[in-house]
Amino acid sequence: MVLRVSSHVIWYTALSMDGRIADGQDSLDWIEAIGPYEGSGTEFHAFLATIDAAVVGASTLRWLLRGGHGWPHGDLPTWLVSHDPGLVDRVGPTEAPFTRVEGNLEPVFEAIAAAGHRRVWLCGGGDVAGQALALDRIDEVVVTIAPVALGKGPSLFEGLALPHRTFQLAECRPLGGGAARLRWERARG
Repeated sequence: MVLRVSSHVIWYTALSMDGRIADGQDSLDWIEAIGPYEGSGTEFHAFLATIDAAVVGASTLRWLLRGGHGWPHGDLPTWLVSHDPGLVDRVGPTEAPFTRVEGNLEPVFEAIAAAGHRRVWLCGGGDVAGQALALDRIDEVVVTIAPVALGKGPSLFEGLALPHRTFQLAECRPLGGGAARLRWERARG
């Protein structure tokens, strides 16, 4: 029997009421509909303090680069899922390793676990999240739902034939501006 070492993977993001993580033009301006709430200035930083690696998709990274943000989490070992070999160069130097991967994500998650990373932030986007869901590698989903409907754009989990996966609700609370925070944990066994 082979014992698989794995990391706890968290898909932490925001989405619209109709399940979109960006609008039809890949804009995230709609996130401003989420109003201030108790802890809004520190909650995300507290989450990041618990994370020791990140997985990001090319579309998410390109959006950050277009907005002039660069890769703001350069202190985290990061795996970029992309077929574009030049995208890493556009990021520039980072404090922690920034590795481009493509193809099957199973070896990526195995490498992350083998490197000793226990808590991994899946930070975008829907295509990468769909692939991770298909591999049953998502342990937790944390979403802030904005009170807007976008109609078009990438969904929380992109994929043509997503498998059935069951999660249990672990948190549900109101946030500012009519937004809500939901957190689900993967129900296994």
